[in-house]
Amino acid sequence: MSARDLLIDIEPLRTSKDFRSIFIARVVSLFGLGMATVALSAQVYDLTRSTFQVAIVSMIMSVTVLLGSLWGGVMADRMDRRRIIVCARAAAALAFAGLAANAFTSDPQLWAIYLCVAWDGIATGVSVTALMAVAPTLVRPDQLPAAGALISLTGEIGSIAAPFLGGVLLALWGPGPVFAFAAVTTAVTTLLISRIRALPPVPDDDEEEGEEDSGSLLVAFKYAWHNKVVGGLLTLGSVTALFTMPVVLFPEMVDKHFGGSDVTLGLLYTAPAVGAVIMSATSGWLNRAARPGKVLLAAAFIGGLATIGFGLSGHIVAAFAFLAIAGAAGTVYEILEYALVQHNTPDRLRGRMVSVITTQDTTGDIVGDVEAALVAKWFSPAGAAVFNGVVCAVAALVIAVAVPGLRRATLPQDTDDDTDTDDDSTSEGFPGDADGPAAAPRSDDGLTISTAKA
Repeated sequence: MSARDLLIDIEPLRTSKDFRSIFIARVVSLFGLGMATVALSAQVYDLTRSTFQVAIVSMIMSVTVLLGSLWGGVMADRMDRRRIIVCARAAAALAFAGLAANAFTSDPQLWAIYLCVAWDGIATGVSVTALMAVAPTLVRPDQLPAAGALISLTGEIGSIAAPFLGGVLLALWGPGPVFAFAAVTTAVTTLLISRIRALPPVPDDDEEEGEEDSGSLLVAFKYAWHNKVVGGLLTLGSVTALFTMPVVLFPEMVDKHFGGSDVTLGLLYTAPAVGAVIMSATSGWLNRAARPGKVLLAAAFIGGLATIGFGLSGHIVAAFAFLAIAGAAGTVYEILEYALVQHNTPDRLRGRMVSVITTQDTTGDIVGDVEAALVAKWFSPAGAAVFNGVVCAVAALVIAVAVPGLRRATLPQDTDDDTDTDDDSTSEGFPGDADGPAAAPRSDDGLTISTAKA
């Protein structure tokens, strides 16, 4: 394998104009959102001098994103997905404009911040769910891992660079201009997405033959139950979302084990993103993985071992290294999860399946923080990290044995077809049955305050 084969595959950007538009829109949006994240948390704390109020705003965002995802998943399987994304991003731009207007007043109101954050959360949940359902129709099936890697890379780079730039702008001009900048970037995102072709959901063979689809989320769960690949991924994803790297414990770990330095705390938060960026940038080999299901399971297992290593580490260098490994393993998992779920889900269910996964991740983040805090209280922060790592590693082994369909899962290989996928020959869906689709011709765009999951 040459060094070139390791580099991230940018072919989806080269062959699909619509995917390029969505990719550029995501990059622009992430920088505006990342900057606004810093400004929002700083403004709320300055107004209230209360960390609890900062947490309340974060909780409002998480809950409304969850609700928006559930609604957006159903709508994405019923309506033109481009229209849904455009309307949702336009609504998010209004939310940022509201935050800016409130910040520019002489007496900013906390209730206005709550309202705008809730509005943005619903809009974000809807748009992200529809966007993830759209991606498979814009690239060839063999390009799904590459598309997922590109999406992952933009998110990780944005999580590193955008907050820093947001802090600089906040120090220079205050929160108002930062929110205004986020409103402008979101409006640009809306314009870019409005230029792609219409993307109505396409019925598959089952639906054409008369299979009744009520349009509810229960249909997606029923499909996952019968599809070994998707069902196995949802089961493993539930465990890893709940027992993920306990970033909520970083401050206490630094205080009790690593000397209490703010710089050290920053290193811990940065380490998973560093590993994730490196892995995304060298993810070209994932496109040629003969058994992506095995690679995904191995990544989940390695992530669990890295979490154990972090809990047992007594030096910041070792802790940073283990966190970077966990971030890299998590990126491999996310890229392949995205590709396998999208490939094994028929188009008519993609919106709802994405909403199920988004709900799973959001709920896991919320409940997982509580779980880690309770385990740390009973044992220690290091003990909580070891416990979570053991659970994730064991879950990967159990799923590997119990769900051979996931272990043997494959993806279409490169067809060496450089044809622009915006031509009439573009695949509009992936026909599927209970065992997965026949061969056919992917969080974090929201305004969030909490640290991104490793």
